[in-house]
Amino acid sequence: MQAGILRGCLMEVCTSRFGTVEVSSADTICFPSGLVGFEDCPSWVLLMHQAGDSVIWLQSTQTAEVALPVVDPRTFVPEFTLQVEQSDWTPLGIRKEDFIQVLVTVARHEDSLRLNLLAPLMINCLRRLGRQVINTDLGMVDHLVWDSANALKKIA
Repeated sequence: MQAGILRGCLMEVCTSRFGTVEVSSADTICFPSGLVGFEDCPSWVLLMHQAGDSVIWLQSTQTAEVALPVVDPRTFVPEFTLQVEQSDWTPLGIRKEDFIQVLVTVARHEDSLRLNLLAPLMINCLRRLGRQVINTDLGMVDHLVWDSANALKKIA
């Protein structure tokens, strides 16, 4: 399903979670290489339910049904470190004044939520370019955020 319709500087993005939302075309983030499993979706936008939410949705502007929950890893893992190959920085066209945001996906595994610390997203916020990279800090593969079994034990 086509999700993005360009109208001047504003873009209507059809989403399965938020309905149709209007965003500035300047707010889109281009992932020229796509994301793993979503190579055909190079254009994305960040959406949130309300200001201050920890979880942000990385919404494809091409496909309404494709949205990934993402977070700043340091929100849940203060000691998070990112080590990537030098070649991963080049496609982001980084200049001295650029701001790089690192986000990781949140995934459901059985009855728990985990952060994927192995394949974070790097976004050059000023140039609106993103890239999924491999974190070579092998001490950080994933991180348990919430486990329903432990949550139930705490309630009982």
